[in-house]
Amino acid sequence: MTTPRPPLLRRTVLAALLMLGIGVSPLSAAQPRLEEDDSVFPNPERGFYFYHSLADADPAAIRHLRAERNITLLWGKISLGPWRDTVRLPDEFLARLQHGFDAAREAGLKVIVRGEYGHAGPGGDYRSYEDPRPEIIEGHMRQLAPLFARNADLIAFFEAGFIGPWGEWHTTRIANDPRLRRRIFLHLLEHTPKDRMVLLRYPALKQSIFETSRPLAEREAYDGSPRARTGHHNDCFLSSPNDVGTYDRGGQSMADEIDYLHAETRHTLFGGETCALHERGERESALFELEHLHASYLNSGYHPDVLKRWRENGVMEVVERRLGARFHVAAFEPPAEGRPGQRLKIRLAVANRGFASLYNARPALLVLIAPDGTRHRFPLSTDPRRWKAGETNRLEADVTLPAGLAPGAYAWALHLPDASPRLAPDPRYAHRLANLGAWDAATGENRLLEDWPIAR
Repeated sequence: MTTPRPPLLRRTVLAALLMLGIGVSPLSAAQPRLEEDDSVFPNPERGFYFYHSLADADPAAIRHLRAERNITLLWGKISLGPWRDTVRLPDEFLARLQHGFDAAREAGLKVIVRGEYGHAGPGGDYRSYEDPRPEIIEGHMRQLAPLFARNADLIAFFEAGFIGPWGEWHTTRIANDPRLRRRIFLHLLEHTPKDRMVLLRYPALKQSIFETSRPLAEREAYDGSPRARTGHHNDCFLSSPNDVGTYDRGGQSMADEIDYLHAETRHTLFGGETCALHERGERESALFELEHLHASYLNSGYHPDVLKRWRENGVMEVVERRLGARFHVAAFEPPAEGRPGQRLKIRLAVANRGFASLYNARPALLVLIAPDGTRHRFPLSTDPRRWKAGETNRLEADVTLPAGLAPGAYAWALHLPDASPRLAPDPRYAHRLANLGAWDAATGENRLLEDWPIAR
């Protein structure tokens, strides 16, 4: 058996070490890239979002969000106010919404979807606002369902919307009627893609709709059930003693509701926006709660005073870096060399440095890259959504190398592409590791090891 000869300088060093009786591992020329990258970089389906009307999406306004601001999420508002008394949405409006999805696709973004009918009632303020009739709301959901299905790969998740001023599920008759709001929410779940989560505005809402205050258990996570698909958003995060009525709505104490959210959001999704300066938004309190509630996303434009404070006190960079999942491969251990047709084990450890886990499914693939660029892919039997925040997952892959491999120096990479066949080849939708020097922007792969020898 022969191996590729190392360069002359390295051969000289090796000879000297051998003369001194010092053992040399065959991996000396191929050390994995394990140094952690602490920079801020974009990753799909997490981070700060850009607020935009989906029907009026301007490709020029969103084209550079990813490259210039590290933004990968478009908060796509669907404004239904003009048709609040109309049974059928016009085809022209549906076509404009499709153009909005097309603009997001061109820009490499994913969309947070929320439908709403406005916020001002006859009195000119939100307190006099009332919802359209339930049958109109449900009819609009049915008409939007084919659009949602057609663009499911581009949708990150839904905020429930449709009910209450701004779609925030308060004030109105439907919002205050447990039977009606349950009916509307379950109708929405029925008319949205089954592999996407829908977020409710208050923790008490989910407890009421599903008639339990028991948090989702790990065994129930990601099973496609209505409870597993229901997450949480807070649109006055850290903005008053009870986040402007986010808590203290269902008979539990705020402490109990936060404990409930802490357990729930290990397996669902949490995010939202701030809406006012408050001491709860100070540095230590903000970072603690973002971590405790497993935050994945926030509004990049609101509230400006809170965001300004975070930039001044150093919170912003931490939040930009840690929102959502942030994976670092802390160990990568293939055998010292490989042979064509060999069955081998590769061990790796993946730490999640982010506030949260992934919430949408995606595959994890080990990729063996030949000197000529040919790729051999080996799916890992793991669900990256279960790589939880603050934990290190130790994985072992059984790999059988192709029989026809030519001798030479190969590379190993970890690839976390989008689950959609349409988006999987697009590197903008692959997940980047926080491993220094590993990211390959052209392929979306994370190259962990170079110059790994395949012997004859």
